[in-house]
Amino acid sequence: MSVSVEDQGPPGAPGGARLETRQEIRQETPQDGWKSAWLALAAAVAIVVLATAAGFAATAVFDIWARIDEPRAYAAGEVEALMTARVAASLFAFQIVAVLLVFAADARLRRLGRPFLSFAMPEGGLRAFLVAVLALIVLALVYASLVYGVDRAAFQHDLGPFAVMMQSRAWWLILIAAGIGAPLAEECLFRGMLYGSLRRSPVGLYGAAIVTAVLWALLHANYSVYGLVAITLIGLYLAYVRERTGSLLTSIVCHGAYNSLIVLMLAFAPGNALVAG
Repeated sequence: MSVSVEDQGPPGAPGGARLETRQEIRQETPQDGWKSAWLALAAAVAIVVLATAAGFAATAVFDIWARIDEPRAYAAGEVEALMTARVAASLFAFQIVAVLLVFAADARLRRLGRPFLSFAMPEGGLRAFLVAVLALIVLALVYASLVYGVDRAAFQHDLGPFAVMMQSRAWWLILIAAGIGAPLAEECLFRGMLYGSLRRSPVGLYGAAIVTAVLWALLHANYSVYGLVAITLIGLYLAYVRERTGSLLTSIVCHGAYNSLIVLMLAFAPGNALVAG
């Protein structure tokens, strides 16, 4: 929708001439907002599909490089290390492609004055990071304790695969993927591009937080129901800190600290105590 603004010159202008200027002021209508929301959702799905394809391609390349299909003798612990590195290769490929595509989309919209990525230091600096991270960890521990008490099998189901990989000598690759790659890729995609676009649409703040949290949980569809609920609740919290601090950097730091803590606990817990039956 365009609004024409006409300015008159001062009454005493020479010859009584009237100075006219026309400005095109863009006002977004609800229809524009819904269109932007659907485009953002479509773009997010496309990015996930392309990133997933990159992950499968990386796995295929890794199998060729590591000669996975060739019958041969393996050293002690080599199979476990190779399987862990194989998972890490897939994760790295997914994360790199997702980040590149999200940054490309942001660069395009930035030229139109509608960027969605903000990495500014939040007000309060390091203290804001510390408070946000501690609050997330406390809430997650409370929820995990409840799940462990109600359904220990579900708890073990969600952490079991990671616990196995943490016992291999390539566990540090998962730490990098989970502690750095996943927070950067997933926060830029969900709390950056998707939340930023939906937030400006008729969906609004609460709708954007709920939609992004649910879609993010679906990305972890192999989890138990309790795990999916946990991911959804964490997604709502990350949307909250992103909104509260005005910076995507806060949710990235929270996500990274949370994932890193889980990986380190699984890696150094004696005898996989966290998931032991």
